[in-house]
Amino acid sequence: MAAVTARWRTSRDEAVRRLLTEHVKAQEDREPEDRLTHISTVLRYPPLPLGRRTPRAGRPLRLRVPAGLPERARAVSLRLPGQYARSHRDYQARTLTDAVMTAIAVTEPFTDDFLDGLVPLLRHQAALSLWQLATAATSTGPEKAVLVEAGRARAHTGWAPDAPADADADADADADDDSGEADPARIRQVQLVAEALEDDVAWHSPERFKVAANIARSLLAGPGAETGERLLYEQGADWHELYQDTLHAAGERKTRLLQDTTSYDFSGRGGAAVWRARRKVDLQDFEDWLVFRPAEDVAEVAERQMDPPGWMLRLPGAWHAAAPALTPAGLLQEPYAQWADDGKLLRFPFRNRQAFWPLTQQPPAPGWRPVSGIEPVVAAAAGLRPEQISGFIEAVLLDWSHEFEPGDEPAVRIALELPVGKAHEFGFLTAEEQHETMAEARALTKRTMEAVIKAFRQDDESDEDRLELLRQARGNAREFGSLARQFDKRIGAKFLITRATWQWPGGSVVDTLLSGHRPDLVQWLATWARRNTTLTLEYSMQDAWDRAFDQYGRRM
Repeated sequence: MAAVTARWRTSRDEAVRRLLTEHVKAQEDREPEDRLTHISTVLRYPPLPLGRRTPRAGRPLRLRVPAGLPERARAVSLRLPGQYARSHRDYQARTLTDAVMTAIAVTEPFTDDFLDGLVPLLRHQAALSLWQLATAATSTGPEKAVLVEAGRARAHTGWAPDAPADADADADADADDDSGEADPARIRQVQLVAEALEDDVAWHSPERFKVAANIARSLLAGPGAETGERLLYEQGADWHELYQDTLHAAGERKTRLLQDTTSYDFSGRGGAAVWRARRKVDLQDFEDWLVFRPAEDVAEVAERQMDPPGWMLRLPGAWHAAAPALTPAGLLQEPYAQWADDGKLLRFPFRNRQAFWPLTQQPPAPGWRPVSGIEPVVAAAAGLRPEQISGFIEAVLLDWSHEFEPGDEPAVRIALELPVGKAHEFGFLTAEEQHETMAEARALTKRTMEAVIKAFRQDDESDEDRLELLRQARGNAREFGSLARQFDKRIGAKFLITRATWQWPGGSVVDTLLSGHRPDLVQWLATWARRNTTLTLEYSMQDAWDRAFDQYGRRM
Protein backbone atom coordinates (compact mmCIF):
# COMPACT_ATOMS: atom_id res chain seq x y z
CA MET A 1 0.00 0.00 0.00
CA ALA A 2 2.88 2.37 0.72
CA ALA A 3 4.16 1.95 -2.85
CA VAL A 4 0.68 2.54 -4.31
CA THR A 5 0.00 5.66 -2.26
CA ALA A 6 3.42 7.07 -3.13
CA ARG A 7 2.94 6.44 -6.85
CA TRP A 8 -0.58 7.88 -6.88
CA ARG A 9 0.34 10.71 -4.50
CA THR A 10 -2.81 10.23 -2.48
CA SER A 11 -3.85 9.23 1.03
CA ARG A 12 -4.02 5.63 2.15
CA ASP A 13 -7.82 5.78 2.44
CA GLU A 14 -8.23 7.25 -1.05
CA ALA A 15 -5.86 4.65 -2.52
CA VAL A 16 -7.88 1.82 -0.96
CA ARG A 17 -11.13 3.29 -2.28
CA ARG A 18 -9.73 3.59 -5.80
CA LEU A 19 -8.13 0.13 -5.74
CA LEU A 20 -11.27 -1.59 -4.54
CA THR A 21 -13.59 0.31 -6.88
CA GLU A 22 -11.50 -0.51 -9.95
CA HIS A 23 -11.07 -4.12 -8.82
CA VAL A 24 -14.80 -4.70 -8.31
CA LYS A 25 -15.67 -3.19 -11.68
CA ALA A 26 -13.08 -5.37 -13.44
CA GLN A 27 -14.26 -8.50 -11.63
CA GLU A 28 -17.92 -7.85 -12.41
CA ASP A 29 -17.04 -7.59 -16.11
CA ARG A 30 -15.47 -11.08 -16.08
CA GLU A 31 -17.17 -14.45 -16.22
CA PRO A 32 -17.29 -16.02 -12.71
CA GLU A 33 -14.67 -18.66 -13.52
CA ASP A 34 -12.34 -16.03 -15.00
CA ARG A 35 -12.33 -13.68 -12.03
CA LEU A 36 -9.01 -13.28 -10.25
CA THR A 37 -7.99 -14.26 -6.75
CA HIS A 38 -4.75 -13.93 -4.90
CA ILE A 39 -2.85 -17.15 -4.17
CA SER A 40 -2.90 -16.30 -0.46
CA THR A 41 -6.68 -16.77 -0.39
CA VAL A 42 -6.71 -20.38 -1.55
CA LEU A 43 -3.75 -21.09 0.78
CA ARG A 44 -5.36 -19.13 3.65
CA TYR A 45 -2.14 -17.23 4.22
CA PRO A 46 -1.20 -15.83 6.61
CA PRO A 47 -2.77 -18.49 8.84
CA LEU A 48 -5.01 -17.61 11.74
CA PRO A 49 -3.30 -17.10 15.12
CA LEU A 50 -2.98 -20.32 17.12
CA GLY A 51 -5.28 -19.04 19.86
CA ARG A 52 -8.11 -16.55 19.92
CA ARG A 53 -6.13 -14.32 22.30
CA THR A 54 -2.95 -14.44 20.25
CA PRO A 55 -2.42 -11.00 18.68
CA ARG A 56 -2.51 -10.81 14.91
CA ALA A 57 0.66 -9.90 13.07
CA GLY A 58 0.82 -6.79 10.92
CA ARG A 59 -1.14 -3.58 10.78
CA PRO A 60 -4.89 -3.84 10.13
CA LEU A 61 -6.21 -2.11 7.02
CA ARG A 62 -9.31 -0.04 7.74
CA LEU A 63 -11.72 0.32 4.84
CA ARG A 64 -13.41 3.68 4.44
CA VAL A 65 -15.27 3.03 1.21
CA PRO A 66 -18.70 3.95 -0.24
CA ALA A 67 -21.73 2.09 1.05
CA GLY A 68 -22.43 -1.06 -0.92
CA LEU A 69 -18.90 -1.50 -2.22
CA PRO A 70 -17.86 -4.12 0.39
CA GLU A 71 -20.91 -6.23 -0.50
CA ARG A 72 -20.08 -6.03 -4.22
CA ALA A 73 -16.47 -6.93 -3.44
CA ARG A 74 -17.49 -9.99 -1.45
CA ALA A 75 -19.83 -11.12 -4.23
CA VAL A 76 -17.00 -11.30 -6.79
CA SER A 77 -14.36 -12.78 -4.48
CA LEU A 78 -13.30 -16.39 -4.06
CA ARG A 79 -15.21 -18.52 -1.58
CA LEU A 80 -14.00 -22.07 -1.22
CA PRO A 81 -16.54 -24.90 -0.86
CA GLY A 82 -17.65 -25.22 2.76
CA GLN A 83 -16.70 -21.67 3.72
CA TYR A 84 -19.26 -19.30 5.22
CA ALA A 85 -19.34 -15.72 6.42
CA ARG A 86 -20.12 -16.75 10.01
CA SER A 87 -18.92 -20.10 11.22
CA HIS A 88 -16.16 -21.89 13.11
CA ARG A 89 -12.87 -20.06 12.58
CA ASP A 90 -11.53 -22.84 10.31
CA TYR A 91 -14.55 -22.44 8.00
CA GLN A 92 -14.73 -18.64 7.76
CA ALA A 93 -14.50 -17.16 4.28
CA ARG A 94 -12.18 -14.19 3.77
CA THR A 95 -13.89 -12.68 0.74
CA LEU A 96 -13.23 -9.03 1.57
CA THR A 97 -9.59 -9.79 2.35
CA ASP A 98 -9.37 -11.58 -0.99
CA ALA A 99 -10.76 -8.52 -2.78
CA VAL A 100 -8.24 -6.17 -1.19
CA MET A 101 -5.25 -8.51 -1.66
CA THR A 102 -6.14 -9.15 -5.30
CA ALA A 103 -6.71 -5.47 -6.00
CA ILE A 104 -3.30 -4.57 -4.56
CA ALA A 105 -1.49 -7.41 -6.37
CA VAL A 106 -2.93 -6.38 -9.75
CA THR A 107 -1.59 -2.87 -9.27
CA GLU A 108 1.56 -3.51 -7.24
CA PRO A 109 2.77 -7.15 -7.19
CA PHE A 110 4.21 -8.22 -3.83
CA THR A 111 5.66 -11.33 -2.22
CA ASP A 112 7.32 -12.64 0.93
CA ASP A 113 9.32 -15.69 1.97
CA PHE A 114 6.27 -17.97 1.94
CA LEU A 115 4.73 -16.74 -1.33
CA ASP A 116 8.00 -16.25 -3.19
CA GLY A 117 8.04 -18.12 -6.51
CA LEU A 118 4.32 -18.89 -6.61
CA VAL A 119 1.98 -17.51 -9.29
CA PRO A 120 0.45 -14.55 -7.44
CA LEU A 121 -2.90 -14.37 -9.24
CA LEU A 122 -5.14 -17.27 -10.24
CA ARG A 123 -8.42 -17.47 -12.08
CA HIS A 124 -11.20 -18.68 -9.81
CA GLN A 125 -11.59 -21.94 -11.71
CA ALA A 126 -7.90 -22.71 -11.28
CA ALA A 127 -8.02 -21.83 -7.57
CA LEU A 128 -11.02 -24.11 -7.01
CA SER A 129 -9.26 -26.94 -8.87
CA LEU A 130 -6.23 -26.53 -6.61
CA TRP A 131 -8.52 -26.76 -3.59
CA GLN A 132 -10.15 -29.92 -5.01
CA LEU A 133 -6.73 -31.56 -5.28
CA ALA A 134 -5.99 -30.61 -1.66
CA THR A 135 -9.30 -32.11 -0.50
CA ALA A 136 -8.62 -35.27 -2.52
CA ALA A 137 -5.20 -35.68 -0.90
CA THR A 138 -6.70 -35.29 2.59
CA SER A 139 -9.95 -37.19 2.02
CA THR A 140 -10.93 -39.34 4.98
CA GLY A 141 -12.48 -42.80 4.81
CA PRO A 142 -16.12 -41.61 4.68
CA GLU A 143 -15.37 -39.12 1.90
CA LYS A 144 -13.25 -41.51 -0.12
CA ALA A 145 -15.96 -44.16 -0.04
CA VAL A 146 -18.41 -41.70 -1.62
CA LEU A 147 -15.94 -40.34 -4.17
CA VAL A 148 -14.81 -43.81 -5.29
CA GLU A 149 -18.39 -45.04 -5.63
CA ALA A 150 -19.25 -41.91 -7.63
CA GLY A 151 -16.28 -42.59 -9.93
CA ARG A 152 -17.52 -46.11 -10.56
CA ALA A 153 -21.05 -44.85 -11.14
CA ARG A 154 -19.80 -42.30 -13.65
CA ALA A 155 -17.84 -44.94 -15.49
CA HIS A 156 -20.88 -47.26 -15.47
CA THR A 157 -23.24 -44.63 -16.92
CA GLY A 158 -20.73 -42.98 -19.23
CA TRP A 159 -21.14 -39.69 -17.38
CA ALA A 160 -17.94 -37.58 -17.23
CA PRO A 161 -15.91 -40.15 -19.20
CA ASP A 162 -12.72 -38.14 -18.69
CA ALA A 163 -12.87 -38.93 -14.95
CA PRO A 164 -11.59 -42.53 -14.76
CA ALA A 165 -12.68 -44.75 -11.92
CA ASP A 166 -10.21 -46.62 -9.75
CA ALA A 167 -10.56 -50.29 -10.55
CA ASP A 168 -8.83 -51.33 -7.35
CA ALA A 169 -10.98 -49.32 -4.96
CA ASP A 170 -12.69 -50.86 -1.96
CA ALA A 171 -15.41 -53.28 -3.04
CA ASP A 172 -17.72 -51.79 -0.42
CA ALA A 173 -18.13 -48.77 -2.72
CA ASP A 174 -19.65 -50.77 -5.58
CA ALA A 175 -22.60 -49.02 -7.23
CA ASP A 176 -24.34 -52.22 -8.35
CA ASP A 177 -26.93 -54.07 -6.31
CA ASP A 178 -26.76 -57.73 -5.37
CA SER A 179 -28.27 -58.85 -8.67
CA GLY A 180 -25.46 -57.24 -10.66
CA GLU A 181 -27.87 -54.70 -12.20
CA ALA A 182 -27.12 -51.02 -11.76
CA ASP A 183 -29.56 -49.15 -9.53
CA PRO A 184 -30.30 -45.85 -11.34
CA ALA A 185 -31.57 -44.17 -8.18
CA ARG A 186 -28.44 -45.19 -6.27
CA ILE A 187 -26.18 -44.02 -9.12
CA ARG A 188 -27.91 -40.65 -9.24
CA GLN A 189 -27.80 -40.28 -5.46
CA VAL A 190 -24.11 -41.03 -5.08
CA GLN A 191 -23.21 -38.72 -7.97
CA LEU A 192 -25.13 -35.84 -6.43
CA VAL A 193 -23.69 -36.47 -2.96
CA ALA A 194 -20.16 -36.53 -4.42
CA GLU A 195 -20.81 -33.27 -6.26
CA ALA A 196 -22.12 -31.64 -3.08
CA LEU A 197 -19.11 -32.95 -1.17
CA GLU A 198 -16.70 -31.48 -3.70
CA ASP A 199 -18.55 -28.24 -4.48
CA ASP A 200 -20.40 -27.17 -1.33
CA VAL A 201 -19.73 -28.82 2.03
CA ALA A 202 -16.02 -29.61 2.33
CA TRP A 203 -14.45 -29.61 5.79
CA HIS A 204 -11.65 -27.19 6.59
CA SER A 205 -8.57 -27.19 8.78
CA PRO A 206 -5.10 -25.58 8.67
CA GLU A 207 -3.75 -28.97 7.51
CA ARG A 208 -5.73 -28.87 4.27
CA PHE A 209 -4.23 -25.48 3.44
CA LYS A 210 -0.74 -26.85 4.08
CA VAL A 211 -1.44 -29.57 1.54
CA ALA A 212 -2.79 -26.97 -0.89
CA ALA A 213 0.52 -25.12 -0.51
CA ASN A 214 2.48 -28.32 -1.20
CA ILE A 215 0.49 -28.91 -4.39
CA ALA A 216 0.81 -25.25 -5.43
CA ARG A 217 4.60 -25.44 -5.18
CA SER A 218 4.59 -28.42 -7.54
CA LEU A 219 2.21 -26.88 -10.11
CA LEU A 220 2.38 -23.10 -9.77
CA ALA A 221 6.08 -22.36 -9.30
CA GLY A 222 9.04 -22.35 -11.65
CA PRO A 223 9.11 -22.59 -15.46
CA GLY A 224 5.98 -24.77 -15.61
CA ALA A 225 3.77 -22.44 -13.56
CA GLU A 226 1.80 -21.14 -16.55
CA THR A 227 1.17 -24.69 -17.77
CA GLY A 228 0.12 -25.71 -14.26
CA GLU A 229 -2.37 -22.86 -13.97
CA ARG A 230 -3.84 -23.76 -17.35
CA LEU A 231 -4.14 -27.43 -16.34
CA LEU A 232 -6.04 -26.40 -13.20
CA TYR A 233 -8.27 -23.99 -15.09
CA GLU A 234 -9.24 -26.27 -17.97
CA GLN A 235 -9.92 -29.39 -15.86
CA GLY A 236 -9.39 -31.67 -18.81
CA ALA A 237 -8.46 -35.33 -18.94
CA ASP A 238 -4.97 -34.65 -17.54
CA TRP A 239 -6.43 -32.89 -14.54
CA HIS A 240 -8.91 -35.70 -13.85
CA GLU A 241 -6.09 -38.22 -14.02
CA LEU A 242 -4.10 -36.08 -11.58
CA TYR A 243 -7.16 -35.87 -9.31
CA GLN A 244 -7.52 -39.66 -9.20
CA ASP A 245 -3.80 -40.09 -8.57
CA THR A 246 -4.06 -37.60 -5.72
CA LEU A 247 -7.17 -39.20 -4.25
CA HIS A 248 -5.49 -42.63 -4.15
CA ALA A 249 -1.96 -41.45 -3.45
CA ALA A 250 0.20 -43.73 -1.34
CA GLY A 251 3.81 -44.18 -0.30
CA GLU A 252 6.29 -41.48 -1.27
CA ARG A 253 3.71 -39.43 -3.20
CA LYS A 254 1.39 -39.36 -0.17
CA THR A 255 4.31 -38.29 2.01
CA ARG A 256 5.12 -35.39 -0.33
CA LEU A 257 1.52 -34.26 -0.41
CA LEU A 258 1.19 -34.33 3.39
CA GLN A 259 4.58 -32.76 4.10
CA ASP A 260 4.60 -30.57 7.25
CA THR A 261 1.09 -31.69 8.30
CA THR A 262 0.13 -33.36 11.56
CA SER A 263 -1.03 -36.95 11.95
CA TYR A 264 -4.37 -35.91 13.45
CA ASP A 265 -7.28 -38.09 12.31
CA PHE A 266 -9.91 -35.97 10.55
CA SER A 267 -12.36 -38.87 10.03
CA GLY A 268 -14.94 -37.08 12.16
CA ARG A 269 -14.90 -33.98 10.00
CA GLY A 270 -15.06 -36.16 6.92
CA GLY A 271 -18.05 -38.08 8.24
CA ALA A 272 -19.83 -34.84 9.11
CA ALA A 273 -19.09 -33.45 5.62
CA VAL A 274 -20.62 -36.54 3.99
CA TRP A 275 -23.64 -36.11 6.29
CA ARG A 276 -24.03 -32.50 5.13
CA ALA A 277 -23.73 -33.53 1.48
CA ARG A 278 -26.39 -36.23 1.88
CA ARG A 279 -28.63 -33.82 3.76
CA LYS A 280 -28.26 -31.17 1.05
CA VAL A 281 -29.20 -33.62 -1.71
CA ASP A 282 -32.14 -35.04 0.26
CA LEU A 283 -33.51 -31.57 1.02
CA GLN A 284 -33.33 -30.68 -2.69
CA ASP A 285 -35.19 -33.88 -3.51
CA PHE A 286 -37.76 -33.00 -0.84
CA GLU A 287 -38.37 -29.64 -2.53
CA ASP A 288 -38.76 -31.42 -5.87
CA TRP A 289 -41.25 -33.79 -4.23
CA LEU A 290 -43.33 -30.86 -3.00
CA VAL A 291 -43.34 -29.09 -6.37
CA PHE A 292 -43.40 -31.89 -8.93
CA ARG A 293 -45.74 -34.37 -7.25
CA PRO A 294 -48.47 -34.92 -9.88
CA ALA A 295 -51.54 -32.74 -9.32
CA GLU A 296 -53.76 -35.80 -9.80
CA ASP A 297 -51.98 -37.55 -6.92
CA VAL A 298 -54.53 -36.90 -4.19
CA ALA A 299 -54.07 -40.02 -2.10
CA GLU A 300 -55.10 -39.55 1.52
CA VAL A 301 -51.50 -39.15 2.66
CA ALA A 302 -48.17 -39.06 0.84
CA GLU A 303 -45.16 -40.24 2.84
CA ARG A 304 -41.45 -39.55 2.48
CA GLN A 305 -38.52 -40.58 4.65
CA MET A 306 -35.66 -38.11 5.05
CA ASP A 307 -32.26 -39.72 5.54
CA PRO A 308 -30.42 -38.25 7.32
CA PRO A 309 -31.66 -38.19 9.99
CA GLY A 310 -34.22 -40.90 9.14
CA TRP A 311 -37.53 -39.37 10.18
CA MET A 312 -40.82 -39.81 8.34
CA LEU A 313 -42.88 -37.01 6.76
CA ARG A 314 -46.60 -37.21 6.10
CA LEU A 315 -48.16 -34.80 3.61
CA PRO A 316 -51.93 -34.50 3.07
CA GLY A 317 -52.52 -35.88 -0.39
CA ALA A 318 -54.40 -32.83 -1.65
CA TRP A 319 -51.62 -30.42 -0.65
CA HIS A 320 -49.18 -29.33 -3.33
CA ALA A 321 -46.55 -26.69 -4.06
CA ALA A 322 -46.31 -24.62 -7.21
CA ALA A 323 -43.31 -22.86 -8.75
CA PRO A 324 -44.76 -20.62 -11.49
CA ALA A 325 -42.42 -18.99 -13.96
CA LEU A 326 -41.61 -15.33 -13.41
CA THR A 327 -43.44 -12.72 -15.45
CA PRO A 328 -41.68 -11.22 -18.51
CA ALA A 329 -40.70 -8.35 -16.20
CA GLY A 330 -39.03 -10.80 -13.82
CA LEU A 331 -41.71 -10.47 -11.13
CA LEU A 332 -43.52 -13.13 -9.11
CA GLN A 333 -46.80 -14.25 -10.60
CA GLU A 334 -50.09 -13.26 -9.05
CA PRO A 335 -52.12 -14.18 -7.11
CA TYR A 336 -49.34 -16.30 -5.52
CA ALA A 337 -47.23 -13.34 -4.41
CA GLN A 338 -50.25 -11.60 -2.86
CA TRP A 339 -51.31 -14.77 -1.07
CA ALA A 340 -47.81 -15.03 0.40
CA ASP A 341 -47.85 -11.37 1.44
CA ASP A 342 -51.23 -11.94 3.11
CA GLY A 343 -49.80 -14.77 5.22
CA LYS A 344 -51.67 -17.55 3.42
CA LEU A 345 -48.69 -19.24 1.75
CA LEU A 346 -45.04 -19.96 2.43
CA ARG A 347 -42.53 -19.32 -0.32
CA PHE A 348 -39.00 -20.63 -0.73
CA PRO A 349 -36.26 -20.41 -3.39
CA PHE A 350 -36.63 -23.19 -5.93
CA ARG A 351 -34.05 -23.43 -8.71
CA ASN A 352 -34.26 -20.05 -10.46
CA ARG A 353 -37.78 -19.32 -9.25
CA GLN A 354 -39.91 -19.14 -6.11
CA ALA A 355 -42.12 -21.99 -4.90
CA PHE A 356 -45.36 -21.54 -2.94
CA TRP A 357 -46.85 -23.97 -0.40
CA PRO A 358 -49.42 -25.29 0.55
CA LEU A 359 -51.95 -25.17 -2.27
CA THR A 360 -54.97 -27.27 -3.14
CA GLN A 361 -56.68 -27.60 -6.50
CA GLN A 362 -59.60 -25.33 -7.25
CA PRO A 363 -60.79 -23.98 -10.60
CA PRO A 364 -60.82 -21.46 -12.23
CA ALA A 365 -57.34 -20.15 -13.07
CA PRO A 366 -54.75 -20.48 -11.74
CA GLY A 367 -56.35 -23.75 -10.61
CA TRP A 368 -55.00 -23.51 -7.06
CA ARG A 369 -55.95 -21.86 -3.79
CA PRO A 370 -54.24 -21.66 -0.38
CA VAL A 371 -55.12 -24.36 2.13
CA SER A 372 -57.91 -23.10 4.37
CA GLY A 373 -56.82 -22.31 7.95
CA ILE A 374 -53.07 -22.55 7.26
CA GLU A 375 -52.37 -19.05 8.66
CA PRO A 376 -51.09 -20.21 12.11
CA VAL A 377 -48.46 -22.41 10.43
CA VAL A 378 -47.40 -19.63 8.07
CA ALA A 379 -47.20 -17.18 10.99
CA ALA A 380 -44.78 -19.51 12.81
CA ALA A 381 -42.29 -19.08 9.95
CA ALA A 382 -42.12 -15.31 10.35
CA GLY A 383 -38.53 -14.15 10.64
CA LEU A 384 -36.99 -17.16 8.91
CA ARG A 385 -34.65 -16.59 6.00
CA PRO A 386 -35.98 -17.74 2.60
CA GLU A 387 -33.50 -20.64 2.45
CA GLN A 388 -34.82 -21.91 5.81
CA ILE A 389 -38.44 -22.25 4.71
CA SER A 390 -38.22 -25.72 3.12
CA GLY A 391 -36.66 -26.99 6.36
CA PHE A 392 -39.56 -25.43 8.26
CA ILE A 393 -42.06 -27.21 5.99
CA GLU A 394 -40.21 -30.44 6.71
CA ALA A 395 -40.59 -29.78 10.46
CA VAL A 396 -44.36 -29.27 10.30
CA LEU A 397 -44.81 -32.45 8.23
CA LEU A 398 -42.67 -34.61 10.52
CA ASP A 399 -44.67 -37.48 12.04
CA TRP A 400 -43.46 -37.57 15.66
CA SER A 401 -45.45 -40.73 16.42
CA HIS A 402 -44.23 -42.82 13.46
CA GLU A 403 -43.29 -46.36 14.46
CA PHE A 404 -40.22 -47.73 12.69
CA GLU A 405 -39.67 -51.36 11.83
CA PRO A 406 -37.20 -53.15 14.11
CA GLY A 407 -33.69 -52.48 12.86
CA ASP A 408 -34.77 -49.43 10.82
CA GLU A 409 -34.82 -46.96 13.71
CA PRO A 410 -32.87 -43.71 13.15
CA ALA A 411 -29.53 -43.38 14.91
CA VAL A 412 -30.89 -40.46 16.94
CA ARG A 413 -34.08 -40.24 18.98
CA ILE A 414 -37.02 -38.67 17.13
CA ALA A 415 -39.30 -37.15 19.77
CA LEU A 416 -40.92 -33.78 20.42
CA GLU A 417 -40.49 -32.82 24.08
CA LEU A 418 -42.71 -29.96 25.24
CA PRO A 419 -41.92 -27.87 28.33
CA VAL A 420 -44.37 -28.94 31.04
CA GLY A 421 -45.47 -25.34 31.49
CA LYS A 422 -46.67 -25.20 27.89
CA ALA A 423 -48.19 -28.67 28.11
CA HIS A 424 -50.22 -27.50 31.12
CA GLU A 425 -51.12 -24.20 29.45
CA PHE A 426 -52.59 -26.03 26.45
CA GLY A 427 -54.49 -28.48 28.62
CA PHE A 428 -52.44 -31.64 28.14
CA LEU A 429 -51.32 -31.88 31.79
CA THR A 430 -53.04 -31.10 35.07
CA ALA A 431 -51.37 -28.78 37.55
CA GLU A 432 -50.60 -31.78 39.76
CA GLU A 433 -48.97 -33.67 36.87
CA GLN A 434 -46.93 -30.59 35.99
CA HIS A 435 -45.64 -30.26 39.56
CA GLU A 436 -44.79 -33.98 39.78
CA THR A 437 -42.82 -33.83 36.52
CA MET A 438 -40.93 -30.75 37.67
CA ALA A 439 -40.08 -32.42 40.99
CA GLU A 440 -38.74 -35.50 39.19
CA ALA A 441 -36.58 -33.29 36.93
CA ARG A 442 -35.17 -31.42 39.94
CA ALA A 443 -34.37 -34.70 41.69
CA LEU A 444 -32.50 -35.99 38.63
CA THR A 445 -30.55 -32.73 38.37
CA LYS A 446 -29.59 -33.00 42.06
CA ARG A 447 -28.34 -36.56 41.53
CA THR A 448 -26.24 -35.37 38.59
CA MET A 449 -24.78 -32.64 40.79
CA GLU A 450 -23.79 -35.17 43.43
CA ALA A 451 -22.16 -37.36 40.76
CA VAL A 452 -20.14 -34.39 39.52
CA ILE A 453 -19.06 -33.48 43.06
CA LYS A 454 -18.01 -37.10 43.58
CA ALA A 455 -15.95 -36.98 40.36
CA PHE A 456 -14.21 -33.81 41.60
CA ARG A 457 -13.57 -35.45 44.98
CA GLN A 458 -11.86 -38.38 43.23
CA ASP A 459 -9.74 -36.06 41.04
CA ASP A 460 -6.25 -35.63 42.44
CA GLU A 461 -6.09 -31.96 41.47
CA SER A 462 -9.32 -30.92 43.19
CA ASP A 463 -9.17 -29.01 46.48
CA GLU A 464 -11.64 -28.65 49.33
CA ASP A 465 -12.34 -24.98 48.59
CA ARG A 466 -13.68 -25.82 45.13
CA LEU A 467 -15.75 -28.69 46.49
CA GLU A 468 -17.29 -26.36 49.05
CA LEU A 469 -18.16 -23.80 46.36
CA LEU A 470 -19.87 -26.53 44.34
CA ARG A 471 -21.84 -27.70 47.39
CA GLN A 472 -23.00 -24.17 48.06
CA ALA A 473 -24.11 -23.75 44.43
CA ARG A 474 -26.41 -26.79 44.43
CA GLY A 475 -29.44 -24.55 44.78
CA ASN A 476 -28.73 -22.88 41.43
CA ALA A 477 -28.23 -25.28 38.52
CA ARG A 478 -26.85 -22.65 36.15
CA GLU A 479 -24.30 -21.42 38.68
CA PHE A 480 -23.33 -25.00 39.52
CA GLY A 481 -22.76 -25.87 35.88
CA SER A 482 -20.74 -22.71 35.26
CA LEU A 483 -18.50 -23.39 38.25
CA ALA A 484 -18.02 -27.06 37.36
CA ARG A 485 -16.92 -26.20 33.80
CA GLN A 486 -14.70 -23.41 35.09
CA PHE A 487 -12.93 -25.75 37.52
CA ASP A 488 -12.50 -28.62 35.03
CA LYS A 489 -13.99 -28.72 31.52
CA ARG A 490 -13.85 -32.51 31.34
CA ILE A 491 -15.66 -33.13 34.61
CA GLY A 492 -17.91 -30.09 34.23
CA ALA A 493 -19.15 -31.37 30.86
CA LYS A 494 -20.78 -34.29 32.69
CA PHE A 495 -23.28 -31.96 34.33
CA LEU A 496 -26.55 -31.55 32.44
CA ILE A 497 -29.73 -29.97 33.72
CA THR A 498 -32.71 -32.29 33.43
CA ARG A 499 -35.57 -30.33 31.92
CA ALA A 500 -39.16 -30.93 32.95
CA THR A 501 -40.78 -32.01 29.69
CA TRP A 502 -43.78 -33.88 28.32
CA GLN A 503 -43.48 -35.93 25.16
CA TRP A 504 -45.89 -34.94 22.41
CA PRO A 505 -47.93 -38.07 21.63
CA GLY A 506 -49.53 -36.88 18.41
CA GLY A 507 -48.40 -36.93 14.80
CA SER A 508 -47.29 -33.87 12.85
CA VAL A 509 -48.05 -30.20 13.29
CA VAL A 510 -50.21 -30.42 10.18
CA ASP A 511 -52.17 -33.28 11.79
CA THR A 512 -52.77 -30.98 14.76
CA LEU A 513 -54.05 -28.26 12.45
CA LEU A 514 -56.38 -30.61 10.57
CA SER A 515 -57.76 -32.09 13.79
CA GLY A 516 -59.14 -28.69 14.76
CA HIS A 517 -56.85 -27.66 17.62
CA ARG A 518 -56.76 -24.00 18.63
CA PRO A 519 -54.67 -21.75 16.34
CA ASP A 520 -52.29 -20.52 19.08
CA LEU A 521 -51.35 -24.13 19.88
CA VAL A 522 -50.74 -24.89 16.20
CA GLN A 523 -48.54 -21.81 15.77
CA TRP A 524 -46.52 -22.48 18.94
CA LEU A 525 -46.17 -26.17 18.08
CA ALA A 526 -44.89 -25.32 14.59
CA THR A 527 -42.25 -23.01 16.09
CA TRP A 528 -41.26 -25.63 18.67
CA ALA A 529 -41.13 -28.41 16.06
CA ARG A 530 -38.69 -26.43 13.93
CA ARG A 531 -36.51 -25.72 16.96
CA ASN A 532 -36.43 -29.40 17.84
CA THR A 533 -35.75 -30.60 14.30
CA THR A 534 -32.80 -28.20 14.12
CA LEU A 535 -31.42 -29.64 17.36
CA THR A 536 -32.04 -33.23 16.22
CA LEU A 537 -30.17 -32.57 12.98
CA GLU A 538 -27.18 -31.37 15.02
CA TYR A 539 -27.30 -34.60 17.05
CA SER A 540 -27.54 -36.60 13.83
CA MET A 541 -24.47 -34.90 12.35
CA GLN A 542 -22.59 -35.48 15.62
CA ASP A 543 -23.54 -39.15 15.37
CA ALA A 544 -22.10 -39.21 11.83
CA TRP A 545 -18.89 -37.71 13.24
CA ASP A 546 -18.68 -40.40 15.94
CA ARG A 547 -19.50 -43.25 13.56
CA ALA A 548 -16.82 -42.10 11.13
CA PHE A 549 -14.18 -42.50 13.84
CA ASP A 550 -15.54 -45.92 14.76
CA GLN A 551 -15.61 -47.17 11.16
CA TYR A 552 -12.59 -45.48 9.61
CA GLY A 553 -10.48 -43.88 12.32
CA ARG A 554 -8.33 -46.91 13.03
CA ARG A 555 -7.49 -47.32 9.33
CA MET A 556 -6.38 -43.77 8.58
